[in-house]
Amino acid sequence: RAAAAEEPVQVEERRCPEGRAFGRGCKVAMRFGELVDRIEGGETRLYLTTQELPLLSGGGEALLAPPLSALREKLPLRPRLAGSLCPQSLNLWYGRTDLREGTTSGLHHDHHDNLYCLLRGRKRLRLYAPSDAPRMRTHGRVRRVHPNGRINYAGDPTAADGRTAHDVLRWRLRRARRARRRAEVALEAAESEARRVAG
Repeated sequence: RAAAAEEPVQVEERRCPEGRAFGRGCKVAMRFGELVDRIEGGETRLYLTTQELPLLSGGGEALLAPPLSALREKLPLRPRLAGSLCPQSLNLWYGRTDLREGTTSGLHHDHHDNLYCLLRGRKRLRLYAPSDAPRMRTHGRVRRVHPNGRINYAGDPTAADGRTAHDVLRWRLRRARRARRRAEVALEAAESEARRVAG
């Protein structure tokens, strides 16, 4: 806690007119240490969820966002349990519930694999196979379930690894530009050699 106490975080706050549910976009900025103090003091209206990942100078996103970025040296960035998988991001969800009422999360799916670690308390998870998605009442029409379980909805296609068509086109364009640069260098070398031999 001490290492991350000053880290700025965006925290969901249960104060929206729609009711007491989280996930309504009501967020408040605070330091992580203040959040810990309030939750340890019994606060149940605050919930730390995924934080926006910082952009890297070369493009792409960092692996960690605050407060986890302050704990980088203490975290296994590639847990043994993950085997050869490389994490795309590491996130922390942190909150407290009133034990008399409990809390529930609506049925949903994440687009990325998860390694779920409950630090205190208990939680019951009900898991469904991705192949069940076409038989469920989803928000959006299920277009495809990839062999790896990734679900695509109509109007939002992705590759099995989550890349969008735009991502694939950008990658092909970068690859084509690199190939063109190599070809131009080879052509210049060949022309130079031809001039030398003819000269």
